[in-house]
Amino acid sequence: MNNLNQIELQNIRHICGHSTNFCEKIAYYKTLTQDENVMTNLDSLCQELTSLKQELSQML
Repeated sequence: MNNLNQIELQNIRHICGHSTNFCEKIAYYKTLTQDENVMTNLDSLCQELTSLKQELSQML
């Protein structure tokens, strides 16, 4: 991680910020469906985004 320049660090911060926004949108999309498969997939996606955000944050 010592090799990252300012632009790369900024990109990582943006990814972390966007993952939070994506989870908020996913929560909204879940309200639009009654399909359990879709809801399960959306939950899984949000969990993966949250995990990615945590891993990236730990690297910084």
